[in-house]
Amino acid sequence: MAAPIPDVAMQELIEKGKASVLADFTGAPIRYADRWWRTDDGQWYALDEAGSALVDSQADRWRAAHATVVPPIHSGPDPAPNATADQAAGESR
Repeated sequence: MAAPIPDVAMQELIEKGKASVLADFTGAPIRYADRWWRTDDGQWYALDEAGSALVDSQADRWRAAHATVVPPIHSGPDPAPNATADQAAGESR
């Protein structure tokens, strides 16, 4: 099993794009070096092969479920509650 990674080092790996976080919540697993990692007391510990495979299977499912309930991020103001789709898109009639 891989040696634990200090939190500071894992954050650097994320910033460099070498590791990725499953989601934006405290304790979310991180994918690095073909494994999922879990945090405990300031250290990150690699899951074993079976644990990583399980998170892989659930990660796709979680992302799909999350995409259906979290509204997409957009840069403009929200349209008026009774606006039509064309009005919301800024088109005039």
